[in-house]
Parts: sequence; structure tokens; C-alpha cells
Amino acid sequence: MIQSVATFTGGFVIAFVKGWLLTLVLLSSIPPLVLASAVMSIVIAKVASRRQVTYSEAATVVEQTLSSIRTVRMQKQIIL
Repeated sequence: MIQSVATFTGGFVIAFVKGWLLTLVLLSSIPPLVLASAVMSIVIAKVASRRQVTYSEAATVVEQTLSSIRTVRMQKQIIL
């Protein structure tokens, strides 16, 4: 957060010193960048959430499989 604010402030100051036209270009390009960043963070959060659900389901399947293998193994030992 601090790095982003410092980068923005530094860019704004440099643009203002070099020329006011460059400052206008900078100010006109910031809102689309902020919007794109917001959309990207929402998408990344959704993907991470889906991935977590998928890993949870996979862990459940693995746990059930191992439990079934143990059950079959124990029944086999009892028979022998």
C-alpha cells in the first residue's frame, strides 16, 4: 500500500514538474487503472475461493479412499 501511494505521488509530482499536459494524461489514465485493478482483485478472490473448495473436496475423497483401504485391509487380516 505504501509503495503504491509513493509511486502515485512520485509520478504525479514528476508529471507536474515536466509539464501540465503530461499531468492531464496521467490523471485521465488513473481511473481505468484503478477499475482494472479492482476487477482483477475480485476475479483473483473468486478463483482462490473456488480452488479452496476444490482442494477441500479432493481431501474428502482421499480421506474416504484411505479409510476404505484400511477397512479392506483389516477385513483381509481377520479372514487370514
